[in-house]
This record gives sequence, C-alpha cells and structure tokens, in this order.
Amino acid sequence: MQVGSNVYNVTYYKIRYKVQPNQSAPVYEYIVEKSFGKSRVHVYGMDIYGSKVDLGEHEVYEYRSVVTPVKAKTMNGTLVLKVWYKKSVEDAFIYPWDVEWASYISPSGSPNANNFVGLEIDYGDRNFTLLNGAAFRSGLFPYFEGDGKLMSDLGGDLSNLYLGLFAVVHLTIWDSFKSRNVFEPQSGSVTDNSGHTITWSSEPDGTVTFSGIPFDLVQFDWKYSGVPEGTSITGGGKFSPSLFLPVEVSGHVTYRDSKTGKSTTVYGYIKLEDLKLEKSG
Repeated sequence: MQVGSNVYNVTYYKIRYKVQPNQSAPVYEYIVEKSFGKSRVHVYGMDIYGSKVDLGEHEVYEYRSVVTPVKAKTMNGTLVLKVWYKKSVEDAFIYPWDVEWASYISPSGSPNANNFVGLEIDYGDRNFTLLNGAAFRSGLFPYFEGDGKLMSDLGGDLSNLYLGLFAVVHLTIWDSFKSRNVFEPQSGSVTDNSGHTITWSSEPDGTVTFSGIPFDLVQFDWKYSGVPEGTSITGGGKFSPSLFLPVEVSGHVTYRDSKTGKSTTVYGYIKLEDLKLEKSG
C-alpha cells in the first residue's frame, strides 16, 4: 500500500462488523481481527486408496482471522480461522474468511488449486483442519482432521461474515470513487435506457490516523437502482483513497429472486477500528 512516496505492508486490522442477512432477521454483530504473515505447516494428503501421505513441513502465507461475537447466530465464543497459501492472495486479506477455498479442492479444479494449502478452525475445545496435499503433489486428495461437524455447526455465522462484507464492499461502487478527484466536492448521476441509474456524491471530511500515519478522508454516498432486475443498492460512509477498506461504511442491497419474485434486503456495516502498517524495505 502506497502513502505519499512510501510503501507500507498491512500486517493487521480490526473491524467492527454488522450484518442483517434479510429484512426479517436480527442484526448480527462481530469484531473481526485479521493478521497476515508467514508460518510453517506440516502438510498431509490422501492417496486414491485412502492412505495418509506425509508431505513434510512447508513455509506458507497465513491469513489469520479472530472473530469475537457481539451478537451471533450460533457462536458463543471466539473463533480463530487460519487459511494457508503457497503464495499471497490479496482477496484473502480483505474478507474475514476466504469462501472460495472449497472450489480450490473441487474435482473441476481451480486456478488457485495448487496455491491453496489448507485451513484450520479453532473454536473453544473444537478443532478442524483441512489440508490440500495436491498443492505439493499432484493426484492427491484433501486430508481432513478433527471435528468434521464444526463448519456446518457454525455455517450461519460463517455465511454472515461474508454476506455483509459482500453487501458493503464487493457490490457497491465506493471503490470507483478512488479514480476521481475525491478531494473536490462532487456529485453525479448516470442513467441508461434500460432502467439502471447510479447517483453519488462526495466531499472531503477530515483525517484519521493509523500506525501514526494520517489519512485524508472523504464522505461518500451512493444509490443504484436496477428496475428490470429488482435490484437496488444504497449506502454511504467514509474512505481514504490510500486504504484498501473503507474506514466506515453502511449499506443495503436489495435483490429479487427470479423464480419466486420475492425481494430480499441485506444490510452491512463496517468500521475500521485499528490498522497496523510496516514500512516496506
């Protein structure tokens, strides 16, 4: 991440995170702490006969998430999730957990199949480990160890951890503001002939400091309407062009099921509470 003439590596961040998966559900709240660094993992795989294959210890990139529930669907204690890769994966640091890991070990394959090493979940006295031996030797199947029901038992909260971020980060247009001169007040609207409209506004709004470094902030608001699809997105918050996540943002995404015609609204909220940076080089 570049700030002025200096380049920094992000090693840790902490967010307060809220999500309402639909309009009739309660608002769930979590504190998510994410760290990144190198580690060493002993890797195993399974051969076609179901035998355990020892592939030795390897250096990996570890994305560690510590999730503390404030109001959760199922969780009543801290969850620690570690995801391992041979090479760094940028998206794995943005989301509380990398939901694409299942595709990495699917029979149909994935571009990241040879990069994904495995994951480990610790929750109270329960533990689950998945290791992708195929990352180091072709023809091997994943090796599982520990409580195989842990992920399904926590499935509602694990889905919540992704869904709200999807609502306010992945689908919204806040990131497109970075390409504009955001330190000048501005607003705009774009409409096509098919019933799609985007409106936005932004203006400078002070600074925030992380790791002793000040970041200029911009207040932004947006609204999107896709009438034919029954989709709408509204939101607002504060961001800095130098940061990879908004400093504070809330938003709603409404979509319509094409089969039932029923509309669902997802609410998400993020507040970046802490960020640790190390100067590169």
